[in-house]
Amino acid sequence: MARFIHSVIVQNQLIAADGIATYDLPVNPLSALLLHISPLNETSTITNFGLIARILSALDNVQILHKGTSIIAASGADLFAHNILFNGLDIAQANPVQTDNDRRSFTLPLIFGRRAYDPKEGIPETQRGELVGQFTWDIADTGFDGLRISIEAVELPDATPDFMARVTTLGSTIPATGDFDLALPIGHEIRGLTLFGTTAFAGATPAPTLGRLTTLVDNLQTHYSTTDFEVSRAITRLALKRMSAWNEHLHGFVDAAAGQANTQRQNDLFPSLENYTVLDFDPLGDDSYNLQTKGAGAVTLRINAETADAMRCLVVQKFPAASLDL
Repeated sequence: MARFIHSVIVQNQLIAADGIATYDLPVNPLSALLLHISPLNETSTITNFGLIARILSALDNVQILHKGTSIIAASGADLFAHNILFNGLDIAQANPVQTDNDRRSFTLPLIFGRRAYDPKEGIPETQRGELVGQFTWDIADTGFDGLRISIEAVELPDATPDFMARVTTLGSTIPATGDFDLALPIGHEIRGLTLFGTTAFAGATPAPTLGRLTTLVDNLQTHYSTTDFEVSRAITRLALKRMSAWNEHLHGFVDAAAGQANTQRQNDLFPSLENYTVLDFDPLGDDSYNLQTKGAGAVTLRINAETADAMRCLVVQKFPAASLDL
């Protein structure tokens, strides 16, 4: 009978200074990490409070490395959006209050396959010291202090994974409006792209960074011949993945002076979620539609930018577990 081991691998500890903290990770086949971020509120100025975004600003970067090769490389905010939009995961937070000096508890999952606990996907067995996690902490951002963290792991000691999900980040500042080509990695199948643009679809005349999106292999359109950023955000719903519309509603009330009015959105909204979208090449979850890149001369994401500013792209590759030994 298969079994899993769920354990604390980094004990709860204070992060006393900005910088990179490096931890050895388990040697058993690894399915997931649960990164626990637990700061005190610093909300003596109440406008500093933010239920998700403020906490994630403490985590500037995550790198999971095997012998120096990245398996995951992304910011905390990007991984949070990726978990919701691509992986279909929900958040977990305890004591989500705005009281100054109350301690919050937020958990960010890191999944090394299509789903946690799958013995066919994850990081295979390694030798001590080969697999490490590097986390870049920012202890002085707005809205919190007294940052404490811990890490728990889900190991599958009897598993022999065939593949893992490799998630790495490409980024660029688009120099001008119009077509901009981002080169995607070649060699392994791509399951999807999670995209961030600095300018979202907003205002009376929206001009989002990501504009219209196209994917090409050797300059031939494939999969997404054209999709507009604001429409592409519904792709996750076609694939039965969460879009988190549940946390974007408004509450109405009747004001004595102004009449009908709306309160602000509930505060668990991650404001930047509106800046993200997903191009999913694996909507059925069986790799039947993956973007094939082996042997290609060029694999490209073409962005017809409507505003020229920064963008990021998290690339999800189906990565053979045996490649770790290459």
